[in-house]
Amino acid sequence: MILAYMKPTNYCNVGCTHCYLPEIVRANKYRMSLDTLEKAGVLLNDMVKAQRRDGALVLWHGGEPLTVPVDWYYQAGEILDRVLPNHMQAIQTSLVPWRDEYRDWVIERCGREIGSSIDFSQRQIKGSVENYHKLWMMKVDKVRADDIRVVPGVVPTRHELGREKWLIDWFVERDFDVVNLDRYNAYQNYFDDRPNNLEHSYFLMGLFDAVTEQTEKTGSAPVIGAVKAGIMGVLFETPGDRWGTTCQSDFIVVEPDGSLNNCPDKST
Repeated sequence: MILAYMKPTNYCNVGCTHCYLPEIVRANKYRMSLDTLEKAGVLLNDMVKAQRRDGALVLWHGGEPLTVPVDWYYQAGEILDRVLPNHMQAIQTSLVPWRDEYRDWVIERCGREIGSSIDFSQRQIKGSVENYHKLWMMKVDKVRADDIRVVPGVVPTRHELGREKWLIDWFVERDFDVVNLDRYNAYQNYFDDRPNNLEHSYFLMGLFDAVTEQTEKTGSAPVIGAVKAGIMGVLFETPGDRWGTTCQSDFIVVEPDGSLNNCPDKST
């Protein structure tokens, strides 16, 4: 399946130090035109046919995709149904701008699932991470009430080093069964809180141990892609993370102006 990060806007109303987009890009409220979306859909359909894939996954990304009105997504869906018949849709959002008007669209188009980033040091409300977590969980509970699943995504900083068991416990206590974890990248920038490669490696080892401990204690633990990838690499000699080298052929980023890339962290 072809995976497309489709970015209707790069605008975001939540600021995070680890964001791969510069602040000046996140401040731009430019929105993808429906004509650009249609051309992107045609390109994706060509990629599906050329590589004999089953279809494409359109992941609405950004920026913050929930700053775009839901009517735009309904129109986008009609266009993609026409030019990209074998496709599915998903969304990655901070959840902070969530409004009930998106509920039916998420249920209908995104399979009752939302990917949402959650951070443990970068985002604060009135100087407090706890206040941000309360707001985020309030949004999670709101969408869960409509039987919509939330899959958290974490970008670990130096503040999370050595806290791997605490992180697992945090997600278990809040009933999350899947957690995505991404590398804190810093192209053309330097951030004091970014772990170096050695520190990130030790974090992953600690995470592996914490997942193992949780499984031994209760019989289950949240599925974490980085841990799963490590196990799959040992057992089946597959690439150690979701990217491997296949991103050169089955992954694409479509910017709001229609420009293309195959690495979101380097897209700007």
